[in-house]
Amino acid sequence: MRLRTPYVVLMLVFFACLSAAADQPDRARGVSVHMLPKRVADLDGQKPGFVVSYADYLQPESNQPVLQSAKEVLAFMRKQNRTVQENGLWIVTTHPDAYSEPENVLLTDVKAMCRREHIPLFIARGSELPDGWHRYDQGNAP
Repeated sequence: MRLRTPYVVLMLVFFACLSAAADQPDRARGVSVHMLPKRVADLDGQKPGFVVSYADYLQPESNQPVLQSAKEVLAFMRKQNRTVQENGLWIVTTHPDAYSEPENVLLTDVKAMCRREHIPLFIARGSELPDGWHRYDQGNAP
């Protein structure tokens, strides 16, 4: 009987860890965007903002979405199915000097909106991928 107790405890710990891992947001099932700076977008005649990397599990769009306000980000997130919303928003940025003050304010607004609306939010600089993700929707986020 003594041999079974450690085995049972080990199995309980294993399943608890597995369950916790299953609850973690997954970028491959969320909304991935690239924050395109205005000065770069202007070079190619594109719209600046959060350029959505379209995936077949997202709601169909007539054109590639470029979200230019926290309100637009929220509306885009809310029209996705529940699984996508639970997996959150994943923003890839470039060097901080590439963004103007209004663009930095926009990113701050999106962070605040995600905290307020309980949307998982992850941000990484492109140069730090694939392991540079930081979570920003929780109260102690930077």
